[in-house]
Amino acid sequence: MANERKMLIKELQKLAEEVLALKQEHRQKRPIVIEFSGSPKAGKTSCINSLELFLKRNGFTVSIVQERASVCPVSDKQSPMFNLWTACTSLAGLIGTLENKKNQVDVLILDRGIFDALCWFQWLVDNKKMEKEQKETTESFLLMEELVKCIDIVFAFCVSPKVSIEREYATLLTDKLGSIMNEKVLGEYLKSIEDTIINKCDFFHKVFKIETSCKNQDEVGKEVTKITLDTLKDLLMERIGYFEKNEALINVLLSKKVFDYNQLGDVLSPIKFDLRDKVEENFEFLQPIPIAIITNKKKNKILVIKKNKNAVSESSPERDKILLYIGGHMRYEDATEVTCHDFISICKSTLKREIKEEIGISIALNGIQPFYIYTPTNERSEKHLAVCFFVPIEEEGIKLRLDSNELILNKGKSKSGRFLTIDEICQEPELEQWSKMILKHCFDVEYKSSSQLSLFDD
Repeated sequence: MANERKMLIKELQKLAEEVLALKQEHRQKRPIVIEFSGSPKAGKTSCINSLELFLKRNGFTVSIVQERASVCPVSDKQSPMFNLWTACTSLAGLIGTLENKKNQVDVLILDRGIFDALCWFQWLVDNKKMEKEQKETTESFLLMEELVKCIDIVFAFCVSPKVSIEREYATLLTDKLGSIMNEKVLGEYLKSIEDTIINKCDFFHKVFKIETSCKNQDEVGKEVTKITLDTLKDLLMERIGYFEKNEALINVLLSKKVFDYNQLGDVLSPIKFDLRDKVEENFEFLQPIPIAIITNKKKNKILVIKKNKNAVSESSPERDKILLYIGGHMRYEDATEVTCHDFISICKSTLKREIKEEIGISIALNGIQPFYIYTPTNERSEKHLAVCFFVPIEEEGIKLRLDSNELILNKGKSKSGRFLTIDEICQEPELEQWSKMILKHCFDVEYKSSSQLSLFDD
């Protein structure tokens, strides 16, 4: 038994080392979020403590949003308001941690959260303690994509009512049952968990049912820790989107440089995802890059940025240039972030994430249809298709928080992170191809480089 435990620890530590090595190669842009939910005395709290200790001892940073039910001011534990209060306090902790860019962690653990609230609401309705319409209204808020898709893993702990009660009273000097700790309520709640797994699992990335009635803490801990490390590994091994090129697509792409929204729909194959290195080295793949052209409301200024040299390769056409757009590769997680998996919805999911990561603001893309730019001037640009969204926003009062790992900051004479007029942009010595096409297509301005202007003047 002791040897088995040593082998288990060795196996998990080796996986942790692999994940840490990946962290050195690939920047983790956000924490993975894990929610622990489930029946009383199913081993949830012990597993959280075990996972936190393992992760910290193996070099990961961890934050826990603690369960707040014990301090809830609603005295009736079987009131919908009790469950709503605990759900909202958990959400506040989740949002507060994710939005705190100054203190990012590798793993964020929710000790009960959205999924757990859904289970209790199901139990309340089943027991005639909550109106079905009230449940549906509340669920529509909790299942909002911006909230629920933050959660990478849900561990739903389940245990038989009999075992739950045995564990509860094993160290207590009483055998009187409580309002929740009795076989009837525990059995009903276990059914609510199972119903929620069946009916709501599609809203979440991954839901794992952890049955603990016949398992010891080591067995449960191994299962949970391995799933956590595998998920973190997947997040670091970036998978990006691509189309497989075909003759029809190539013929259309080579016909011109800018395309309206409906001109490529029939020739684009289904979007696929694979490891970034594999996609980048394959010239038969076309990588869609969702980008936003962010202007002021008057549409006479454009928000420009400049990439940090460490964030782009020496051969990149974006290197040392101001860019009239913000965006980046589609990632596999962007496809799982949306309930509607059509290409444009995934593009919008990508773009909202990229803008949030790079300049720290949220935008709405409702009703905005993209246009496409394809400028195959070199081997690199042959593999990329710009999916362009024109986004006017209110310039006054906006506070940008540029990601210093990706962008040059708005300091001193730097133009990165500023709204420039079209005339100011045209004074730039050199623009890359997509920015030139944006000026022509969106503003009907023909850009001339400084070398072209000198030749014209002569």
